[in-house]
Amino acid sequence: MCDSLEDFQWLYRGVPVEAEDEINDVEYYEEVRPVRPDRVGAEWRERHSAGMTQTGYTSWTTDRSFAVEAARALSEENATLSGLIRILRVRISTLDLECRVFEGRADEDEYLIEGTVENVEFSEDEAYD
Repeated sequence: MCDSLEDFQWLYRGVPVEAEDEINDVEYYEEVRPVRPDRVGAEWRERHSAGMTQTGYTSWTTDRSFAVEAARALSEENATLSGLIRILRVRISTLDLECRVFEGRADEDEYLIEGTVENVEFSEDEAYD
């Protein structure tokens, strides 16, 4: 389903440091969980890509710099956030591309991953990716 990922090693996700639940899940369990795991299927993928992200999917990108910019933009939109971000990554070879990974917004190099994403780590420095 996602042959478009065959030339990439990682998917990235940017989050504000205030996303403590997600950051703690990565730190302690090496996983990212969607907000509403019960909301899956084509309709929910469309809604997610349109901005209604309370779904059974999480957004990832092949472009680390886009993950950085997306997290910064989210922080700038919300005055209560510090502007500090964390970049997460998952090795594509660990994902079930046939059943759980779907193309999202092309202009964001976005991929939606259904359900819990395991084997997630922090991407500390772009030079090491």
